[in-house]
Amino acid sequence: MAVFQALRRRATNDGLAVYLVGGPVRDFLLGMPVKDLDFVLLGDAPALAEDLAKELGGEVTVHPRFGTATVEIEGDRVDVVTARKEVYPFSGSLPEVSASGLEDDLARRDFSINSLALPLSGDSPAVIDPQGGIQDLYSKSVRTLHTGSFPDDPTRMLRAVRYEQRLGFQIADSTLAELKEALTGGHVAAVTGDRWRQELQKIFDEDRAVGMLVRAVELGILAAVHPSLSDSQGLARLAAELNLGSVDYLAALVVSLSAADGNSVTSRLNLPAAWARVVRDTIALADLAPAISGSSVRPSAICRVLDGLDSDAIAASVRLSQDDQVAARLQQYLDEWRLIGPILTGDDLLAMGVPAGPKIGEVLRELNTAKQDGLVGNEDEERALVNQIISRGS
Repeated sequence: MAVFQALRRRATNDGLAVYLVGGPVRDFLLGMPVKDLDFVLLGDAPALAEDLAKELGGEVTVHPRFGTATVEIEGDRVDVVTARKEVYPFSGSLPEVSASGLEDDLARRDFSINSLALPLSGDSPAVIDPQGGIQDLYSKSVRTLHTGSFPDDPTRMLRAVRYEQRLGFQIADSTLAELKEALTGGHVAAVTGDRWRQELQKIFDEDRAVGMLVRAVELGILAAVHPSLSDSQGLARLAAELNLGSVDYLAALVVSLSAADGNSVTSRLNLPAAWARVVRDTIALADLAPAISGSSVRPSAICRVLDGLDSDAIAASVRLSQDDQVAARLQQYLDEWRLIGPILTGDDLLAMGVPAGPKIGEVLRELNTAKQDGLVGNEDEERALVNQIISRGS
């Protein structure tokens, strides 16, 4: 708000041609909380951002290629952008930009509901709406601005789904037809895995992520990103779950895959190491379910199966498992079994007469197994078991 007030003062007193644009205008008109403020300037946005940062004691980050800058004040970030037009050299490429007027800037945006601008000058400024965005807000419609929108930037397909599900809107019939045509045209393959992963992360951060991902599967968007991402059954299992995070959604997308397909998805999306482990171990856990079910399986046997697997993948698999017994045992492993360890140490074993060397580790492992299975519970019982092991060895 400090940036907003400073810009409004300059717009009103100095005639600065600056506008609040896009999402905040949309959300204000819908009566929704406005979380982020984005501004367009008819002029040098980076220079203005530098001035604002000096005035308000903030920091500025400039992106000269796109004529944009971000001002950060006490943890809050505000984007200031030079009004521009964009040209996409080829499908899926980053745009080539050049300074332009407000109308060109609004025309370059993804959907009509995001092509709204509010001047910061005057007492009662009117919303500028050259693309019919206000009418689409009333009709609850997500509509592209031109037929080449998806070929220009295929990631807009996931954004269309994100806005549709977040706002409770519908993708317009004409836009759906354009989306399907772009899918058939193979434009999705032109976009790097990094950009698709970033769009997925934005969905993972949404309150209605499950609905968004299911819709993206239904429309064939995710299958176009990678053919294996075509099953929404795992996502359906999350529908009633609360407090979900990125790992849960990622695990739900891959739980039905083979190990080979999981590796291929990891490569396509250029997943970071932590996410790659989640993919690998979620798939492995689905195959290991029989080894941790059944009344005769001991906790120590379950621990041997699960030790070394990613704990986030195990937690996600608790939610995704269709077997209540398996889910309960996975949860008990996380909460209890994996934390169990003997009271006695290697030094204690040496003092009791266990030979130095590999035997120490063997006895500690046997102690740990016995403790996990509830066969020993205190130090005296541990010492008694060690003495049995020593006697057995002699």
